[in-house]
Amino acid sequence: MTRRSWRNFDYLLLVALFILSAYGVIMIYSATINTLGLGDPVQRQIIYVVAGIGLLLVTASIDYRLLEFLQHPMRLLPPLLLALVSVGLTITGRLQSVEGGVPPTLETFRADIPVMAFGILLVLAVFALDRLWIEKLDLALTRGLLSMGFILAAGVAYVLVSRSTALSTPELEPLLMAIGLAAVYLLDCLTLRFADTLRNPLYVLVLGLLGIVFLIGQISGGSQRWLAAGAVQPSELSKVLMIIVLAKFLADREDDDSHLKTIVTSLGIIGLPMLLIYLQPDLGTALALGAIWLSMIWLAGIRSRYLVLLGAGGIAALPIIWLNLEDYMRERLMLFVNPAGDPDSYFNVHQALVSIGSGGWTGKGLTHGTQSQLHFLRVRHTDFIFAVTAEELGFLGALLMIALLFFLLWRILRIAEHSRDRFGRLIAAGMAGLIFFQGIINIGMNLGLMPVTGIPLPFVSYGGSSFLTLMLGIGLVESVAMRHKKLEFD
Repeated sequence: MTRRSWRNFDYLLLVALFILSAYGVIMIYSATINTLGLGDPVQRQIIYVVAGIGLLLVTASIDYRLLEFLQHPMRLLPPLLLALVSVGLTITGRLQSVEGGVPPTLETFRADIPVMAFGILLVLAVFALDRLWIEKLDLALTRGLLSMGFILAAGVAYVLVSRSTALSTPELEPLLMAIGLAAVYLLDCLTLRFADTLRNPLYVLVLGLLGIVFLIGQISGGSQRWLAAGAVQPSELSKVLMIIVLAKFLADREDDDSHLKTIVTSLGIIGLPMLLIYLQPDLGTALALGAIWLSMIWLAGIRSRYLVLLGAGGIAALPIIWLNLEDYMRERLMLFVNPAGDPDSYFNVHQALVSIGSGGWTGKGLTHGTQSQLHFLRVRHTDFIFAVTAEELGFLGALLMIALLFFLLWRILRIAEHSRDRFGRLIAAGMAGLIFFQGIINIGMNLGLMPVTGIPLPFVSYGGSSFLTLMLGIGLVESVAMRHKKLEFD
């Protein structure tokens, strides 16, 4: 790394980040000083800060453009993954038919081996057909007619199977699922070609990390989010990884006139990780990925009319989304709309409002808050640390914290503006969107202006996975800054 590159490093961003992190350590100390059973969260947070700064510097020293090479498309990845999915569906179906308490053995799946092999062959056959013929079809009309004919044929086949008692037996379900997966793959090859996004190794890594949580993830608080005995939270790491994946996808389509296809495909790219995270369940992190997508698609210059059309479709889908939400998610939303309907559940939000309102201009003093020190305010070192800050340091202390967050956003957006390429600009935009979304939601939640979602305050709330992930992202932004245009930073 040359001396000139380190001259381009945004030291003001690093200083503001260090001050904000120190702010967080101090407030975590005050929020937990009289709390038993937490160990030593202050010491752990200091370790996270030191490790995070080291991670930032190491990441900044690496050229961010290498991330484009790491996403070099691999043609064989989609059929291999879909073949594994086909095998997984067969195994899952067999496990569901095994009596409870009976451990599965190799003999359990012996009868399914021909079905697994058939499913793999179908996927590989579609892949070969795509390579030899479908990819060479240039006319949209030809693809459209073939798609319509295939959909009609698939619909007729579905009706015949559903009405046939001989074909609707449980024994044939694995075979039908394998055929159905191959049919969906073939239809995708004719239309959106979303399976092509699975050629990206980094994207496949994200899906693999999120998928393995359902197999070996640790269950805590009713959610299955953690790996390595609670040390790693893949959903947090997926935020930065998906910023990189989307940046590559959108940068490669800078001159693509088909903006609507770009929007739909990029929404599918982010939608699959969002679904996996939502199923953990973790609505807050899933929404954070949505905010990342929106900020990056906006900066990519997508036409506003397409975004309006997409927004209208989202509004129309709200009833379906509402019906499929987890019970506790609906309860939180109803609590936000009607706090008087469940005073017990609204208790912590009410205590946060009391804390903020009682702080005045300069606060009651560090470690001298009443709602926080007397433990009326719960989860005060994580989700509601802003309320502790407002109570003990007052309006001015809380305003300083908000100002630091907006200063970070300004520096990040400035780096995006001066980026040497579209890929770096989109990485910075994605990080800005993530920090802005988490900050607004967390502070709004403390003020009773947003539903309670469990989203931490960036760089301030206690936590290792979230903090280190954000520092990794800022390291990427600094890497962009160090390799920007000739115009120097102030």
